Amino acid sequence: MKKEYIILGLIIIALSAYLITNKTDRDNYTIPSIPEINVADITEIVIEKDGNSKNSNERNGNSIENIVISKKDGAWVVAGAVPDKAYPADQESITKMLDVIKTLKLSALVSESGNLTPYDLDTKNRINVTVKSKAEIVRKFEIGKNAPSFRHTFVRLDGSSSVYHAEKSFRRDFEKTIDDLRDKKVLSFDKNKISSITMKKGDSMKTVALKDGKPLDNSANQSQSNDTSKENEAVERILTTLSDLKCHSFTNTDNKNEFKDNGIEESAKITLKADADKEISLILYKKDIKENYPAISSENIYPFLLNTYEGNDIISKIDEAMGIKKEENAGGEATKQDQMN
Repeated sequence: MKKEYIILGLIIIALSAYLITNKTDRDNYTIPSIPEINVADITEIVIEKDGNSKNSNERNGNSIENIVISKKDGAWVVAGAVPDKAYPADQESITKMLDVIKTLKLSALVSESGNLTPYDLDTKNRINVTVKSKAEIVRKFEIGKNAPSFRHTFVRLDGSSSVYHAEKSFRRDFEKTIDDLRDKKVLSFDKNKISSITMKKGDSMKTVALKDGKPLDNSANQSQSNDTSKENEAVERILTTLSDLKCHSFTNTDNKNEFKDNGIEESAKITLKADADKEISLILYKKDIKENYPAISSENIYPFLLNTYEGNDIISKIDEAMGIKKEENAGGEATKQDQMN
C-alpha cells in the first residue's frame, strides 16, 4: 500500500511539473496588440508584390506589384511605383483596404519556425503593405494566403519572424492590379435632366426629345403604335444603363483617338443633350478579338473596354430604340433592316 502511495505521489508531481511548464509557455505566448489607426490620417498605401521583381505574375497586362495609392486634394488616386500617371481610384476598393488596415487584429500565433512557404508569406507570394501618414510609416505588414477556415489570413508584422492568424479573409482586397483599383465609372448623369437623345448607327440616325427621363410622345400621343411604344421603352432603358455606366477595363494608352487611329470602325454613337451648353456622348467601336467593345466617353479622358455582355446589351437597345429589326436569313445569320419611323 505504501508503495502505491509513493507511485501516486510521483505521478502527481510529474503532472504538476507539466502543468507548471505548460503555463509558463502560455505566459510567453503573447499576441501583439495592434492599435487602431485613424483612417483620416492615412495619406498613402504602398502595395508590393514579389519583392520588386520584374518577373512577378501579371494579370490583364498589369503587374500587381508596386502600387501606390495616395490621397490628392481629398481624393484617392492610384499609380505605379513611379507615379508619373495617377488615376482616380475606386472608392469601394480603397475603403475595403482601409477597413483592414484600421482594425487589423491578430487572433493566434501560427508559427515561429521561419518556414514561410506554407502560408504564402515567402518572397514570391507575399503581399507587402506599407501605410503612411504624411511621410511617416504608421503600419507595415505582410499578407499571405487565407487560412483554411476562410475566416482568417496569415500575416507577418514588420520586424517579426512570427506568423499569425489575422481576423477575416482579406488577401483578395489587396491582390489587385492598377487597373483593378481604378474608378471604372465612365458615364454618370441624372437621366431626368436629359432633354434629348440622338442615336447613330451606320448611316441611320434618330433623335428623341425627352422630359423627366421619358420620350415626350409617351404622354403626348396615347394612340401610338406598339412599335413606337417599344422603341420609347428601349430609349428609357438606354438612359438607365448609361446613367451609371462602368467599364470592364481601360486600355494601356491615354489617347482617345487610338481606336480611330488604328482603323477600327464605329459600331454606334449616342449623344445626350443635358442642357443648352452640354452634350454627353458615348462611342462604341467594333468588337476586338476578345469580343470586348472598345469605347470612349465624353465624361472620361481615357479610352476603355466594355465587356461582351454590356456592349451587346447597349447595341441591342439601340437597335430596338431605332426600330432596326433583326431577321434570320436562310443560313441562320442575322441581317438588319432599317425601319425608321
